[in-house]
Amino acid sequence: MSVTIKDVAREAGVSVATVSRVLNGSAAVSEDTAENVHEVIARLGYSPNFLGRNLRKRETRNILVIVPYIGHSLYSDIIKGIQDEASNEYDILVAAGYSTRDTELRLLGMLTNHTVDAAVMLGTRVDAQTLDALADRYNIALCSESIEGSHALTIMIDNKKAAYEVVNRFIAAGKTRIAFVTTDETIIAPSSTDRLAGYLSSLTDNHIKVREEYIFKRNYDYTCGIQAAHELMRQSDPPEAVLCISDLLAAGFIKGCNDIGVKVPKDVQVCGFDNISLCEMFTPMITTVSQPAYRMGRTTARRLIDSLKTGMRSYGTEYLEYGIIVRESASI
Repeated sequence: MSVTIKDVAREAGVSVATVSRVLNGSAAVSEDTAENVHEVIARLGYSPNFLGRNLRKRETRNILVIVPYIGHSLYSDIIKGIQDEASNEYDILVAAGYSTRDTELRLLGMLTNHTVDAAVMLGTRVDAQTLDALADRYNIALCSESIEGSHALTIMIDNKKAAYEVVNRFIAAGKTRIAFVTTDETIIAPSSTDRLAGYLSSLTDNHIKVREEYIFKRNYDYTCGIQAAHELMRQSDPPEAVLCISDLLAAGFIKGCNDIGVKVPKDVQVCGFDNISLCEMFTPMITTVSQPAYRMGRTTARRLIDSLKTGMRSYGTEYLEYGIIVRESASI
């Protein structure tokens, strides 16, 4: 027998009215209760239809895109790719999840109440088990960020391989004192973990000692790049090269170097990650790992649209090719 709203209410320990409020996005329900109800819905596979029980075709022609926050140019390029690929068939709705699990689950409720036909997540705090339960029931894709242990469709680059190659290039250029600027454990993303792993693997494979004082962990803010430069470049034995996990951190690092009289690339070479538009506007222009953001967006949209048309969901990870764009900040 199919799962009913009463089954969801019983399993979640709430009333049917509360489940209904959650499905309708009511603010009258606490975040904890809403999160619990959404988890039960995913686990039981409950699928309400608020577009009308007499509708023969349950489709809205809408695709939801959830971003961690609004304003990152990498996300803008991905969304443009999704929009261009889907524009003749689907409308794109963009919402910020602010890297909070409850907000993301509430937004994913648009799948369960048939407000949207599919969802793309550009990074998520939802755990693999909950995500997989939803992905088995609805058309969901991850783009640019993976979730360890999840079988949901994921379109991304090989972040570990890319970081490994950058560090190898620094070493081939004669650099052995190589630093790494990343996020700390409170906000770390899977891509950050993979890039750190690539950095460490390259040093190990090239028989270069890993120096903890060369690994700076804070967050993604431009100001943290400045702080990283002040801390790393004032050491008695400062690094000769630095890999930052984002271009914004790389730009901040270069600014911090300028503040204390360190010249880039003469005194230290700097490489960023993502290839956002800022890289060509900054002085010196920033060498970086280029993610094919637009193509990631188009590929993700095409996989989801194909799944919607055929009724056969796609699973697993698809890696797209990255590039290393050499500019003024590092001649690797």
